[in-house]
Amino acid sequence: MAPSHLPNDRSFKSDSVESSPLSSSMRPVTEASDLKPLNNPEAALKDAQQKLAQDWENKCDGINIIRRLCVHNPEVLTPHLHSVILAILAEVKNLRSQVSRLAITCLGDMFTYLRRSMDADLDNTTKVLLHKNAESNGFIRDDVEKALVSMIECVTPQRALLALISGGASHKSIAVRKTTSYFLVGIVERMGPGRILSGIKDVTDRVIPTAAQFVLDSSPETRYNGRKILSMLMSHQDFDKMLAKHLPQNTLRNIKDVVDTVRLKGLGDAPSESPSAKNRRSGQGSRSRSGSAGSSVTDLAQSTPSSSSSKKRPVKVDEQTQEEIKEMNNMLSAGDWKERYDGIRRLLEMCETSSGKVGANIVKIFDRFVPRLQDSNSKVNLYALQVMLQITPVLRDHLGAVISLVIQTVASNLSSKNKEIYSTAMDILDTFMEHLDGAILLQPFANQAQAGNARVKPDMIEKIAYLVTRVSQRKSKQVTLHVLPLVWHLLGATTGSGAVHGGSGSMRSATSKLVNSLYQQMGQALLDQASANLSPRNLQVLQDIIDNP
Repeated sequence: MAPSHLPNDRSFKSDSVESSPLSSSMRPVTEASDLKPLNNPEAALKDAQQKLAQDWENKCDGINIIRRLCVHNPEVLTPHLHSVILAILAEVKNLRSQVSRLAITCLGDMFTYLRRSMDADLDNTTKVLLHKNAESNGFIRDDVEKALVSMIECVTPQRALLALISGGASHKSIAVRKTTSYFLVGIVERMGPGRILSGIKDVTDRVIPTAAQFVLDSSPETRYNGRKILSMLMSHQDFDKMLAKHLPQNTLRNIKDVVDTVRLKGLGDAPSESPSAKNRRSGQGSRSRSGSAGSSVTDLAQSTPSSSSSKKRPVKVDEQTQEEIKEMNNMLSAGDWKERYDGIRRLLEMCETSSGKVGANIVKIFDRFVPRLQDSNSKVNLYALQVMLQITPVLRDHLGAVISLVIQTVASNLSSKNKEIYSTAMDILDTFMEHLDGAILLQPFANQAQAGNARVKPDMIEKIAYLVTRVSQRKSKQVTLHVLPLVWHLLGATTGSGAVHGGSGSMRSATSKLVNSLYQQMGQALLDQASANLSPRNLQVLQDIIDNP
């Protein structure tokens, strides 16, 4: 029964969780999208706060009211958010699993629907979730990891990065460190090497030592994720300098050995996954509203807008095929260039005869194949690029899982003096734009346009200008998130005459094409965004480019 001080007791009663012949411990958790609106949100919030201080069944009712407020009345919740979060975090620690799991689910809903409003309490929230992940209850671990997926998709990336590092990177539990490293991979990919290695306080100086720590961890999964972070950063021109700056000498020596191995042989085989990781890969239990996640990392769910693999039956891979893949991977990372060349030929044959099996194992295979796209032997390098060009249409539904690393490696070939290597790399990027969803290409293209070699940048900027015309109308948020920061960066690097520092005529021409492509799609909105992000001088440069296309 509702407390007597609430107005209209009878009408409010329908806002509480309805009674059920089942005990609360047996009731299934209602999906956020199925939660009904409240008749009196302000009164419901007070009632929820009172219920959270009562017995466990009332706690469950109170948590569900908070969830309903998140979905339908976030404006009522926001002014009281800090106290509500503290109350929910207390229930995450509840020894009764029914209450704890519901509280974890509630936090996932809060990340999804309140988004960056959750930033202020992110350190504490992330810490509690990560530490809860150390428990042996598999269902609770799954709930925690689903909540963390929502967290990194919806809050400010830099805040999420720091919260993950502070909350779990050095935790004594192997499970917590492994989970932290897994989600940190996603955040690093989302932010891109340009931002991570920009020298910003509490970003570069935190990520580099943390990645090094992961690489040297006792857990193979954590070590793999550490290598993956380094592999995403190593294309940046300042990578080696930042390693030397932020790592002590004894650690630096070990990490350089690891980096050299990754450059030569790739990441190596990914350790076998836990069931909870597999659930994340299949996207089960995602709380994100349709379309809200965009092209989020990655790779956290390993599903992308261009991938329809989640709608298809998974391909069963027998022991013989696994043995063939293992043998092929060994060839791809062999010391003899001729054997690596034969390994690439073997991959092409497998794509032609069993593309589904390649797609089902694409991460494992491409960990070994991608380094061949910039092999030290020019024959192997060129042949790998030619094969990549051939297999892209065949693997189009599976490439989303590895696209960022592939683009990073292919784009590096645009600085090659070998005309055949250069032209093949250009053809691959054009094939990506033809066969893949442009929305998943924007971020990795923008990363290379900002952080790549000076000879790479003009070509990448021109390709982004083309992508903008294809995706702007249906994915305007992606353009705002990934392309506009690139434009601000390019304009910020201009001199008083409009030339780009360290750039060339082709760089100026490419920047002009990108600006005018954006202006055609966004109109006055581009100038409105620019006025809030650019200095008066750079704003004038932007206006001059628009006035003189």
